[in-house]
Amino acid sequence: MTHLSEFSTRPDSETGRAAGASIEFRNVGYRYPSGLHAIDGLDLSIAGGQSIGIVGPSGCGKSTVLSLIAGLREAQAGDILVRPDQSGRHLLSMVFQKDTVLPWLTVEQNVKLHYSFKKGSGERRRGLSRRAIDQRIRELIAMVHLEGFEKAYPYQLSGGMRRRVAVLTSVAAFPQILLLDEPFSAIDEPSRVAIHQDVFDIVRELGITTVLVTHDLAEAASMCDQVYIMGPRPTSVFSKHEIPFGPERDMMTLRESADFLDLYSRLWRDLHLQIDASHESESTRDDAEGSH
Repeated sequence: MTHLSEFSTRPDSETGRAAGASIEFRNVGYRYPSGLHAIDGLDLSIAGGQSIGIVGPSGCGKSTVLSLIAGLREAQAGDILVRPDQSGRHLLSMVFQKDTVLPWLTVEQNVKLHYSFKKGSGERRRGLSRRAIDQRIRELIAMVHLEGFEKAYPYQLSGGMRRRVAVLTSVAAFPQILLLDEPFSAIDEPSRVAIHQDVFDIVRELGITTVLVTHDLAEAASMCDQVYIMGPRPTSVFSKHEIPFGPERDMMTLRESADFLDLYSRLWRDLHLQIDASHESESTRDDAEGSH
């Protein structure tokens, strides 16, 4: 894979690498303004630079967890602790399911957009010249195999290529945290697996703490260090699974291994239990409402 130049990140003072921010949820609870109880007693612990997956029944509050991390919503109970690393990097970026690439800008311009708002500050104060920023953008584009498409517009790209550009626009700032809200669900399977590899390599290279919300168990098992299976609403953690595959992964061959198939089976067993529990909970609520 392409490695970024030494100016790309400022390393953590102790480890010599950019570490990413750590995130901790302590007994967190949240209700929507409507009164709907979304999250109850949620505990999470995410080390700097770690990638975790959050999987659960539909409507259980997975995306709400991302909103709480991003500060878009405020927990009404418990504590959410975000501890930045020592790099001084931009704290957080997010990739959504919806295509957010700007259609009137080229690939290169979309990826460089972050720096358009940093003139005279930010990156310049950290000693990055315009030439260094251009080099950074070229290296990022090479990391997702889009060389030759720098001047292309989004309408000239496939869906998978546009998703790569969307990821690059979020990581161009080299954030300490990257939040992924089902960003690959609309892409065909071969393209999705290839993008998994690109994103996995980028967040490892840059030392980015990553939280992935997905309905795809294979995606979570491929890309993450840990996978949390969530219960029905109001959600909390039902089970936590350590992913044993290490930092060097080939996404194309990983899914063929017996270890991967065994892990997938265990994840599916727990998720299936929670889907059934969610259906039972919905039936109980419907019965209760019908009795009034």
